[in-house]
Amino acid sequence: MKFAYGFAASLLVIVASAALALGQTPKKTSAEDVAATVSVMDHIWLDAAHNRDTGTMAWLFADNFVEIHPGGEIVNKTEQIDQIKDTSRDINEIHPDDIKVLYTSADTAIVLDTTTIRGNSGGVNYNGKYKVIRVFVRQQGRWRAAGAGIAPIMP
Repeated sequence: MKFAYGFAASLLVIVASAALALGQTPKKTSAEDVAATVSVMDHIWLDAAHNRDTGTMAWLFADNFVEIHPGGEIVNKTEQIDQIKDTSRDINEIHPDDIKVLYTSADTAIVLDTTTIRGNSGGVNYNGKYKVIRVFVRQQGRWRAAGAGIAPIMP
């Protein structure tokens, strides 16, 4: 599974780099293309979090990124990356299921998924399933994560 995420991330970077290298950006992107891209990025996001890959997170997050955690804590890009690299926080499992792209336009996409998390972060037990809404924006020719909100699914 790790190989598949790595392969998907590599493929995404190659395709994006090729367009930039040629000095071109697609003139029109179909909703299906946007949906496919942000669905892959959803996986890349969680894979990077699981592996404490702060370089990928810095690349993925927009400068004005914001996330609302289940307890109501709001973190920005720097705070989120600091939490990911904090070795006192254990993420044993994290993966999205049932990814649904709710909205797409030329420069915005909203994704809803069910994320399974098993671990502890900042003294909070995150064992369970969560509904997560993620917002992606197209900035300077590439998709970036602008924000997310996480809510636990009650049994």
